[in-house]
Amino acid sequence: HCELQEHKQWYQRRVRGDRQRPAEVENIMLRRYLTELTHTLMIPLEQFISSLMPLHKQLNPFRQPPLLQQFQQETFIQSLNDSSVKMNSELKGLRGNWKDLYRKFIKSPNFEMWFQSKRTEANQRLELLHIEQLCEADIYSWKADKHEVEIVDMLLWIRDRYDALGRLGTHCELQEHLRHHLVSLMEVVPTDMQATIRPAFTL
Repeated sequence: HCELQEHKQWYQRRVRGDRQRPAEVENIMLRRYLTELTHTLMIPLEQFISSLMPLHKQLNPFRQPPLLQQFQQETFIQSLNDSSVKMNSELKGLRGNWKDLYRKFIKSPNFEMWFQSKRTEANQRLELLHIEQLCEADIYSWKADKHEVEIVDMLLWIRDRYDALGRLGTHCELQEHLRHHLVSLMEVVPTDMQATIRPAFTL
């Protein structure tokens, strides 16, 4: 019993039919069919990956950003139901054991490459959202009751986030916000310490 029942016969009936077409046309139709089938199969996985993203309220600008939650195969499989794999009009009628198909795909190198790419993309998005929160944070109020060590730690943290923006693309406006934060914090650093640490935080 194959994962997709009568898959070859279904393709021949719906796409090829009884007509004889040039090989070039058949190849184009086959590629389109495989693209549509792949897209259909990936939709539930894309939706599940989105559910692994931490909630916005879990982001704290003064702490390390959270990462994408771990992918749990059986949790994903259990989330599938008859309507999870939504077929477009041309693929309707293709039936099979979708859960077994997904289990096999998840064990394949192709899934590992796809998931690694999605995880990197999601974590970078979280990192950028976290930096945006830091830019919007009220540093003036935060620094009011902080000790010298906490101020220096925050300077280091903001400098680290500034450098991280270099990996995440060009974000001149965010970099400018972080520079303002650094200047604001330097104002409350003791004068004798400023001369020592200022070069590291001059951007």
